[in-house]
Amino acid sequence: MPKRWIITLVAVFQFIFSSNAMAADRGVPIICYHDVGGTINNEYTVTKETLISHLSYLKANGYHPISLEQYIAFTKDGAPLPEKPVMLTFDDGYISFYNEVYPLLKQYNYPAMLAIVGSWLDYAPADVGKMVNWQQIREMEASGLVTIASHSFRSHRFAVMDPQGDRGELLSTRTYANDHYENMEEYTKRVSDDLEQSQKVFEKELGHKVQALVWPYGEYNLTAIEIAKNKGFESMFALGGGMNEVGQKSLVEARRGIIMKNPTVSSFASFVKSGGLDNNPMRAARLDIDAIYDSNSLRTTDNNLNLAIARFNKTGINTVFLRAFTNENKDIESAYFYTTVMPVKADIFSHIASKLREGGFLVYAVMPDLSSQWLTKEHPEDGFIISDVQNNSRYTRATPFSPIVQKKLVELYADLAAYTYVDGVLFQDDLYPTTIEDFSSAAKASFQSKFNKELTAEVLKDESTRSQWTKMQKEAVQNLTIQMMNSVHTYRPYALFAQSIAAEDLLNKEQDRDFGSYLDSFNYTVIRTYPFHQKQNGDYLQWLGKIAETTLANTGTKFAFELETFDSNRNLWIKEKDLKAQMDTLRSKGAIDFIFIPDVVFEDKTVRIP
Repeated sequence: MPKRWIITLVAVFQFIFSSNAMAADRGVPIICYHDVGGTINNEYTVTKETLISHLSYLKANGYHPISLEQYIAFTKDGAPLPEKPVMLTFDDGYISFYNEVYPLLKQYNYPAMLAIVGSWLDYAPADVGKMVNWQQIREMEASGLVTIASHSFRSHRFAVMDPQGDRGELLSTRTYANDHYENMEEYTKRVSDDLEQSQKVFEKELGHKVQALVWPYGEYNLTAIEIAKNKGFESMFALGGGMNEVGQKSLVEARRGIIMKNPTVSSFASFVKSGGLDNNPMRAARLDIDAIYDSNSLRTTDNNLNLAIARFNKTGINTVFLRAFTNENKDIESAYFYTTVMPVKADIFSHIASKLREGGFLVYAVMPDLSSQWLTKEHPEDGFIISDVQNNSRYTRATPFSPIVQKKLVELYADLAAYTYVDGVLFQDDLYPTTIEDFSSAAKASFQSKFNKELTAEVLKDESTRSQWTKMQKEAVQNLTIQMMNSVHTYRPYALFAQSIAAEDLLNKEQDRDFGSYLDSFNYTVIRTYPFHQKQNGDYLQWLGKIAETTLANTGTKFAFELETFDSNRNLWIKEKDLKAQMDTLRSKGAIDFIFIPDVVFEDKTVRIP
C-alpha cells in the first residue's frame, strides 16, 4: 500500500467524535479490511479473534453496519440511516472472507462489501494466496448480506512511472516506457479497457454489472472517475480515512480508513470514531533538489538523498517540502519534472518523491508562481517590476491578468500532478497582491475594459478607483490560484495546498477582509517566522507570541509555522534549547504544525525536533 496511507493523509477537516455520539448526519465511517487469518502474514492481516472483537465492539456500542445500497441512497439523496452508521468493506477476495468473515456476518447479521480483482480468480500472484471462487461469490451475494464490488480486472499492480524506473499505482499513473510518457489518449484507453473487462466478467458470472469500484491502493484521478461512471459504476471507494457525508464527493470519492497491524479493541474504538483519520501534527523540512542532484550520477544523487532521509528520520520529520525547480542563480528558470511548458533541467522530481514516499514521508512540491522570471522571458510585456524594500532589491513579477501567464501556470501545475506523485503543493511565494505597480499590457487592457480609461499612476490617485482596481487584482490572483489548484486536483484529487507568507506581511494584511477569504482557499498557510533573520534579537520570543496570537485568531485557517534552525546573522546553528523555546512559545498560543529551514544534507548539525 502507498506510504501516504500509512502516514494517514493530513486532512483539512478533522472529525473527532465523543465516545457516545456520532449520528448519521455527521457522516459515515467506512472500514477497510483485507485478509483474516490464524497468523499475521503482513500488516494488513487481522486474526479472526481480532475481527470478532471489532464486530462485538460495534454491536455493544450501538453501531449499525450499513449496505452499499444504503450508502448510495444516503450520499445521493440524503436517505436516513440508522444511528451510528458504519460500513464494512473487505478488499481483494481472499478465501478467508468465505471461510471466516462470511459466517461472522451471518452470525451478527451485518452487511459488508467484498471487492474482487477479476483476473485473480483465474490466476492470482503467488504472494497473494488462495482466493474465493465464483460459486462462493454467488452464494454470498444471494444471502443479501454481501455486496460484490470491482477491485479492477487486472490493474491491482504497479507500473514504471519515470525514467529512473520508480513504480506507481497502475490506474492512477501515466506509465513510462521506451523513453515515452503515456499520453492522455493512451491512459484513457488502458483504464477504460480494464474497467470494461471487469464489468463483462461480473455480467457473465453474476448476471449483472456491479455498482461499486474500489480503487486498487486507494489511488485514482478525476479522469478515472469519469471512465468508471461510463462503465456503469455508481459509487467509488478510495482510502485516506475520514467521514463521508451527503453529496457527490462521498459517492464517487468515498474515504475509507484502512485497518493495519491487527489493532486492539481500544485502538479500533478510536479508529471508528475518527473514520480512521489520524491527526498527526506536521513536522516538515524543506529539501532543495539543487543541493542533492548530481547530473553525472544517479547513484550520487541517491546517496545524497539517503543522507537527507537519514537526517529526517533522526530529527523526527514526517513531511518534506521538495522544491520542484532550479534556484541556483536566484532565478527560477527550469523544472525538475517532465513538462512541455517550462524548460526542464532534469526529470528527477518523481524519482526523489518516490524514494521519500517509500521512506514514509508526505511530499509537498514547492512550486513557482507569479514571481517566476521564465514566465515573462518570451513575453516581457506580461511582467512588471516589484520593489522589495526589505531586501533593497527589484525583481520582475508576471501579471495575473495575462491569458498567456494563466495558461502556462495552469498547464505547469497539471503536468506536475500528471507525471509525479505529490501529497500537496506549496506555492513558493505570496501570490496575494500587495502593490499597485502592475502596469503591464494585460493589466492595462483589463483596467481599460473595467473603467473605460487608461491605467496610469495619476488615475490611481483617486481613492475610489484605486480601491476598485486593488480588488480586481485580488480577484485575478484568487481566480488564478483556484485554476492552478483545480489542475492539480484533476490528477491528484486528495492533494492539499499551502501558501507561504512572511510573518510581517501577514501582520500588515491583518485588517484586509479579502485576505482572510484568500487564505481560506488553502489548507495551510505557512508563516515564515525567522526571528534571527529579522534581527528580533532578545525580543524574538515576544515577537513570535504576537505573531501566533494574531494568526491563530483566524480559526478558519490552518497555520504551520516555519522556524529557522540556522542563525544566518551569526553563522551559527541554533541550539536545541532555543528552538524548543520558540516552539513552546508558539504552542502556548495554540500552534500545532511546524516546518524547519534550512536542511543542510551534508552536515549533521540539525538538532532533533522537540
